Amino acid sequence: MAAPTKSLIKKIVVSIKKSKRKYLPVEALSREVGLYPDVITDALVYFEPLIKFDAGINTKDLLPQLEEYVAPAPAEEGENKPKRVVVTKKELLEYSSISDFVYKKYATIGGLIDQTASLNEADLKVLQKLVAQELEKFKKPKRKKKKTK
Repeated sequence: MAAPTKSLIKKIVVSIKKSKRKYLPVEALSREVGLYPDVITDALVYFEPLIKFDAGINTKDLLPQLEEYVAPAPAEEGENKPKRVVVTKKELLEYSSISDFVYKKYATIGGLIDQTASLNEADLKVLQKLVAQELEKFKKPKRKKKKTK
């Protein structure tokens, strides 16, 4: 028995809530939803297994289970997504080339490179963009084909 789709259950929940009837069997629900009774029965078997044998079961009694099934899962409070590192054009304009980036970030006063320095995620993103810019400079422009008459 496969779980029914949430969209189908949402349609059923909305129809049950709109209905003014106190007793709503599958046949009446199928007319309100606009689906065959077999389709609705197959979806509701997941919540009430006996509905296949007794079509006279009140579907309004299943409403709390259906709403719980459709309700979105609550997000855990302690779980925060890490912020996405974005490189802006302003940051890229600070550096004219890869060597300029390395010199400004990792060179000491005497011009020597600090070997103990490590790259963080933001620096790696900037470096990646600078490398992409440098590679674009080396690409050859495509030649236009001459038209033949």
